[in-house]
Amino acid sequence: MMLSYLNVSLKKCLLATGIFAAGCLTFASCSKDTVKEEVPEESTSSYSYIVFTNEGDLNTPGYMTAYDQMPSGDFSNIGAKSLQMSYAFGFTQYGKWIFNRSSISGQSGIQKLTVSDDGSIKDGGFLANGAMFLIVNETLGYYSDESRGTMKLQIFNPTTMTRTGEIDLSSLSKDGVEYQVVGKHILAAKEGKLYASVTYGTKAMAGYGDDVVDFVRLAVIDIATNTLEKSIDFPGLKSLGWGSSANKFWTLGDDGALYFYYTGFNEGIQNSSIIRIKKGATDFDQDWILKADALQPNSTIASALVKNGKIYIQLPDEPLASNFSNLASYIWDYYAVDINTLQATKITGMPKTRYIHSNEQGITEIDGNIYLWLANGNQNGYYKLDESTNVATKAFNVSDGGLVSGFIHLD
Repeated sequence: MMLSYLNVSLKKCLLATGIFAAGCLTFASCSKDTVKEEVPEESTSSYSYIVFTNEGDLNTPGYMTAYDQMPSGDFSNIGAKSLQMSYAFGFTQYGKWIFNRSSISGQSGIQKLTVSDDGSIKDGGFLANGAMFLIVNETLGYYSDESRGTMKLQIFNPTTMTRTGEIDLSSLSKDGVEYQVVGKHILAAKEGKLYASVTYGTKAMAGYGDDVVDFVRLAVIDIATNTLEKSIDFPGLKSLGWGSSANKFWTLGDDGALYFYYTGFNEGIQNSSIIRIKKGATDFDQDWILKADALQPNSTIASALVKNGKIYIQLPDEPLASNFSNLASYIWDYYAVDINTLQATKITGMPKTRYIHSNEQGITEIDGNIYLWLANGNQNGYYKLDESTNVATKAFNVSDGGLVSGFIHLD
């Protein structure tokens, strides 16, 4: 597999001025908000397991294929019903819908896809210029569109894929900061509240690793009224998330808490952490933090899954170079970390893999089981975890179609 993308594009995300390539995309202008406005029929397809592969590396052309049962063994991900996309940088789902951060033809925006009864994957609507997004329910979602204002969140209907309004958060602006944006890196929700990242950065870097404050801030918005209630801060970290891909950089645990990840990229890959908002709360838990450097110096966290008192993460087995030169190397393992003691246990039974980066399903739960992404040369697929023993066994391997970069099960 080509590794050039992760070695080069992260540098571009951090160092480039003006245009962000390979995932840090600028927003193309468009005269219309939507391409498709009719209400689609509800899918009843039995083809509910979706595997995506990139031909080369992440953010290259790829194939999305639907299967009517859990994939197993070795197989090609290219079939007669596969959807070929111009490029994709991770994807996600809500219910029976699939979402990507670019259209089928490659235009920047929010692409909705549906699966037909015969297993073919079809266009379900498109929001031009949309970037980071969150779907709350079938008729309510939020997204970032900087062309409409960096301190505004857009509201949309996921069923019709039409923009329906916006929330002005300019009251959170800070004097003297040249670049400020809301919702670029984090959009999350629980218990009737929307949480949106507030970034204070520079025009040169456009909010990627350039934070000029020493705290992270989230806007707390009441979903019922779409009004700002307050903002909350966590000191000692620079930012949350990394909004260039479909990886949302947070997870809702089975304990009802929201867990957010800080990459540490803007501190030379140091201080990467996970922080949380507990169930029933609307502020950060200031007494809890999982620091990646306490488990492996100069490491970073891009994915997590919280289940049964454990938080499952991925860590490298060596310090990461500040120039990202070994970020895409096969040096990554998975760990089960006790949420209360923060003691980590390495998961065994599978080879080392590469950095999760844009793969929102790098650590995922499907049909009640935890699956772990593996990409190591000609080993390319997922392993299934035995949670009682922390041993993983091979679930499937994709032999043709490129790098596996996502795996979901539609509801």
